[in-house]
Amino acid sequence: MMKQHDQATQKYEALFKQFSNQVESFFKKLLFCLLLLLLVFQILLHNRYTAPLLSAVIRLEGTPLPAAFSTPNRVDKE
Repeated sequence: MMKQHDQATQKYEALFKQFSNQVESFFKKLLFCLLLLLLVFQILLHNRYTAPLLSAVIRLEGTPLPAAFSTPNRVDKE
């Protein structure tokens, strides 16, 4: 009786280890993919051509301040 219980326990432990290893592997892959996507989107958001496609806020901001207040041909009169 005790021998059957030990065998059943060992079988259950082996199956649990196999299952937990598979779940751990899945979550590692998922984490890697999410970090990779985060990196790619951050790079794309720094590009002025792709950023408006990814973020509505950039399209709604309007003219950037440095360009709006620059006067390249300004001559100071004293």
